[in-house]
Amino acid sequence: MSLAAARRWVECTGAAGWRRPVVTLFLLLAATLASAARSSLDPRDLVGHGGPVKAIAISRDGARAITGSFDYSMIAWRFDAAKPRLEHRFLDHEAAVNAVAFADHGRRAVTGSDDATVGVFDLDAGRLIARLKGHAMKVVGVAVSPDGRWAASASWDMTARLWDLKTLKAGPVLSGHAGNVNAVAFTADSAHLLTAGYDGTLREWRVADGVQERIVEKHGWGINVIKLMGDGTHVLFGALDGTLGLVDLAGVEEARVIARRQRPILALALSLNGALAAAGGDGLIEVYDTTIWKVVRSLDNPYGPVWALAFTASGDALYMGGLDDEAHFWQFLPGNAFEQVVGDYPRRFQVSEGVGPGELQFRRKCSICHTLKRDGGNRAGPSLYGIFGRRAGTLPGYVYSPALAHSAIVWNEETIGRLFAESPEHYIPGTKMPLQKMANADDRAALIAYLRRATGPTGPRP
Repeated sequence: MSLAAARRWVECTGAAGWRRPVVTLFLLLAATLASAARSSLDPRDLVGHGGPVKAIAISRDGARAITGSFDYSMIAWRFDAAKPRLEHRFLDHEAAVNAVAFADHGRRAVTGSDDATVGVFDLDAGRLIARLKGHAMKVVGVAVSPDGRWAASASWDMTARLWDLKTLKAGPVLSGHAGNVNAVAFTADSAHLLTAGYDGTLREWRVADGVQERIVEKHGWGINVIKLMGDGTHVLFGALDGTLGLVDLAGVEEARVIARRQRPILALALSLNGALAAAGGDGLIEVYDTTIWKVVRSLDNPYGPVWALAFTASGDALYMGGLDDEAHFWQFLPGNAFEQVVGDYPRRFQVSEGVGPGELQFRRKCSICHTLKRDGGNRAGPSLYGIFGRRAGTLPGYVYSPALAHSAIVWNEETIGRLFAESPEHYIPGTKMPLQKMANADDRAALIAYLRRATGPTGPRP
């Protein structure tokens, strides 16, 4: 029984009187076991990001994986040994990497980012081939056509776009959704593209000219994710209202509700042998046998949402991405009687008490992107070790925006105070630092005092 399950049992039974000390002891033991489980990583976990993992894909032959993260990076991994090997880290986006997909038989990768661009990467050479521009807002979904010719992207600018992977040129723009477009998927013949979004519709478009042919389904609630099933005739969708649904593209059958969850469904994955995995805002992962549409395994991880899922090539294990800096491995076949809770809770940016006011501000607003140590590792932003007296944009090993790289700012109490008082995009126009405005002067002063104590020796003066 997980800690969350134990809590639910207490709530349901209403334990009181002599039972309460026993229940309390039980919960303490469960918490201890869960904490020990969370503190240990499986050797098959993908460890290397410096922020929450937003996207995962595994190549069809099972030799490679790619992951995208809030830390602005995409990482390529090799499974040519017992332990996954970090092959290349790509730092070419200027914001979170939300979506990844393989192309060219696993030799290339396509990414979508908060910076509103689509990236195309050569995984063998470890280099960016192109950053495709055209969207006006973040890109949250990408797909590659089965014939390898096209990539598609879904954006919060209310459009989807097609990109020619041979010429690396823009193709048709698909406009018609009445809200953010969240997901894209090609049909099996590569001739049509399916899109879904916050307007609750699933739509079909011709790839050749970008013309909308029909609205396949009107769910009503926003649709977050879609997956084309192996038969090529059915589409799975996960929605904002927790619905896991199945749509017949031929229109012979009515849309079917497979499950209704308490929280939005955020991730779907299909194995090569037809198993389905679904996860969402409640952290619950369920694996379905799609021949009978029954849950055969589940993992209850109550410490945050699951944004990404991918089956291994064998189909008996999953990788999952959420608030942790690593993609966790779950071997569900054969299953265990007691499944360990994975991940770490509370995360460094979720602390709400037990620390001073300056550290609290740092943890809430800065720690997801920055470390305080010389060897703090890769996150969305550079290490703040030795920041006082350091010229902006000069820390070796970090890829800065041109705005910071060419800045004459020297970080001190005054400049750091202005950064948070005015907000990064106003103080340094063009920076890729996310919005972190702090209107309260006391909060800013507490943060600056904490950074002065915590960032080590004063950096060298320019």
